[in-house]
Amino acid sequence: MTANQMADMLEEKLDRADSFGSPGYEDFDLTSVLTEAQHLYVKKFFDEMNNRKQKGFEETEIRNQGLSALVKDGDNLTVSADQIGTIVNNNVTGKFYDLPNDHMYTIYEECTIDKKECDTGSFIIAWVDVVAHNEMQRYNWSKYKKPFYRIDGNSRVWRSEFSRKTSAFNPADTETRKRHELFTDGTFNVTNYHIRYVKNPKEIKVERANSANQRNCELDTSTHVVIVGIATDLMLQRVKEQKVQTIENFRDLE
Repeated sequence: MTANQMADMLEEKLDRADSFGSPGYEDFDLTSVLTEAQHLYVKKFFDEMNNRKQKGFEETEIRNQGLSALVKDGDNLTVSADQIGTIVNNNVTGKFYDLPNDHMYTIYEECTIDKKECDTGSFIIAWVDVVAHNEMQRYNWSKYKKPFYRIDGNSRVWRSEFSRKTSAFNPADTETRKRHELFTDGTFNVTNYHIRYVKNPKEIKVERANSANQRNCELDTSTHVVIVGIATDLMLQRVKEQKVQTIENFRDLE
């Protein structure tokens, strides 16, 4: 379904189609509410805790197909130019890596390190632990939980989150990429950081005067009617015609 077709369906559901002298909604109104509905769809169905059936991404086929168009590959991610603020503690050393510009959620990650596996090829660590900052000090002293390298392949890298680099002149400027911080124990180094991730979907753009300028929904076609239904409820809230309790506000979704 194209963006314009989704807009037409939305107006039909709202009984506001431009006919018999009754004006419909402007394209920018429909663009805004469809994009918000698309974002809400991703938030609701990626995390199992946000939807009624308690089924999230990679738990059922319907969830996988609904969100699969947003899954992307990020290989050989760049080391951040600014390494100010990395953690160095008890030989556990952090390094910032820039994430793709459209990154939303990480779903898989692995690290290639500067060791050889049986002297034949690169050593890949798929055991990348997301570690809370308040656990680092405690785990630092555990040889089983802190980052380590073993020739048998049982090795570990830590990962935590860090902010974008913002402009000192304009703190609201977040054009720089989001960052992850990777940790080793100092006996090895990460040479390649590879992730798969769910990206932020692009805005749905309604352009009925010139259909060549429309931007269609990136999600699977099977989601389009559901997104229009969410947009219907959101629009009714906007125009104060109805207070819909079945759709969560963004502030209620993590």
